[in-house]
Amino acid sequence: MKFKQTAFSSIFEETIREWAAEIPERDNAAIFHIYAPYNRENIIELVNDARNTILRIAPDIPIIGCSATGEILEGQMNDDDIVVTLMIFEDPATHVEVFSTYAAPEEYDDYEFVKYARNLSGLKGIELLTACSYQRLEAAGNIYDKLPEEIVFFGGVAVGTSDHEQFVFANNHECSNTGSVFVFYVGPELYIQPHRIFGWKAIGYPMQVTRSDGDLVYEIDEKPAYDVYDHYLQIKNDSNFFYDALEFPFEVQVDENTKYIRHAKSVNPDGSIVMSTNVPQGSYVRLTYGDPRRIIAHTKQTGLLVRDFAPQVVLIINCMGRKLFWGGKENIEISEVSKYMKITGFSALGEIVRYKGNTVLHNLSIVAIAMREGAAKAPLELNIEKCEKASGMPLAARLAIFINTITEELMEKNTQLGDMLYKASHDALTRLLNRGAMDRLIDEINEDKSTPVCHLIMFDIDNFKQINDQYGHSEGDKALKLVSEYLIQHICALPGVEAGRWGGEEFMILLHRYPDAQVYELAENIRKQISILSASVVPFTISIGTTKHQNGENLSDTINRVDALLYKAKNSGKNKVCCDFI
Repeated sequence: MKFKQTAFSSIFEETIREWAAEIPERDNAAIFHIYAPYNRENIIELVNDARNTILRIAPDIPIIGCSATGEILEGQMNDDDIVVTLMIFEDPATHVEVFSTYAAPEEYDDYEFVKYARNLSGLKGIELLTACSYQRLEAAGNIYDKLPEEIVFFGGVAVGTSDHEQFVFANNHECSNTGSVFVFYVGPELYIQPHRIFGWKAIGYPMQVTRSDGDLVYEIDEKPAYDVYDHYLQIKNDSNFFYDALEFPFEVQVDENTKYIRHAKSVNPDGSIVMSTNVPQGSYVRLTYGDPRRIIAHTKQTGLLVRDFAPQVVLIINCMGRKLFWGGKENIEISEVSKYMKITGFSALGEIVRYKGNTVLHNLSIVAIAMREGAAKAPLELNIEKCEKASGMPLAARLAIFINTITEELMEKNTQLGDMLYKASHDALTRLLNRGAMDRLIDEINEDKSTPVCHLIMFDIDNFKQINDQYGHSEGDKALKLVSEYLIQHICALPGVEAGRWGGEEFMILLHRYPDAQVYELAENIRKQISILSASVVPFTISIGTTKHQNGENLSDTINRVDALLYKAKNSGKNKVCCDFI
């Protein structure tokens, strides 16, 4: 694979003629990328001039491109020039296919796209440049994920504002402000390795998004979303909000495996926040801080992986927000790498990459795509340590690390305390409340003279000693667990009901505000259901006593009475309920 790169200048035509002479005479053996500064005057006209020059000199070579807020040129981020690159594939079996969703939108269908891709022999990767909305992108991403996981899916979102609209383009089609452009990379000897680089450090405690709609977050922990920035960071809702909040984006955790970064853009009068892209309702968020040391550490780790892959070119899609965060020092992350590798790319409004089968739109990250043809040669030399030394660390970063360390230690101790309290109040085998915890609940009722009516249900497993003697203690434990699982799933879930292991094979249930008839019915149902469920282990039955706490009565007397009723049930034939209120 050969890689060429230049800026659009007065010698552009001469440069393209030199490049064209190196392109093999076969279809789609190369591809041009054009990255254009979104806010440059007459940018569409300039892009069209560049395209027309390429189309005239190399008419059979596809062209794609988009608006950006920084274009990589000679290993540095360039804000002013239109940058043009050419990838030439040397293996005869390697080629690309390009199409857009806007040239003939009535012919485009996501499912047909996936079907076509599945039938494309030797497909290794799909690149996407898009100007469509994040809602459209997320919906399409769910469909694209039906592709085999080994196909690398990556790309970026074009940059634009209300004054300078974002755009993408392909070949000789007009620029589109809403469409998408795809590139299929095909070849048996083409290898593509994707990477994500984050580096943002979560600080503070997790908070739940209690109300949101797409990119609009109304409430966090049932309070206006803006309160998070106002209360914890004293970031004001003024003209600087975007830039101030950019230093403290959210880490969004949707599930155990899915995390991504989202940054706040603006605040509405009702305290809701417009985020960079979708933040699902019910997800958990933590504020993060852009710790330069951590960011560089992630970049370093990725650099080592890319080095070992020995790529011939590396495509870097860097977030606009990440570029703004560095405040003119954004070249720290790419300058050392560019000395040893050929790199290209741009700063996007969002970065797209499929990870563990899920296509996710990221913010404030870098997506790095390493490519090569043929087997890997010796790993490239790369003094990645220079990246870290060049980064420095401002005082604010050190303070954030200090605060975050304290927070994490507190969270760890809270977790440990929660574990200790759980172990102190729960039976290890059955996961039910233990006798001590049940005693405390009963004592609280005894001390509260205003406590409404309550009942006790006490039961034990009939012939439990015989189960242990005949089948072994492991079967006895299974019987206890079967009872506890039933209680946890079906009885403890009821309002005003607590259940615990009273000791050995005995269990106690405490009920608040239940009528007598319903308590008796519940006791009978417990007896029947456990008898049915036990058939899958060692068949057994239970005997039950149930009573009602009397006004002015000491609850210890109530406990003694329910205990006596339990033994009455056992002594009168077992597998029955003895009750003194019906």
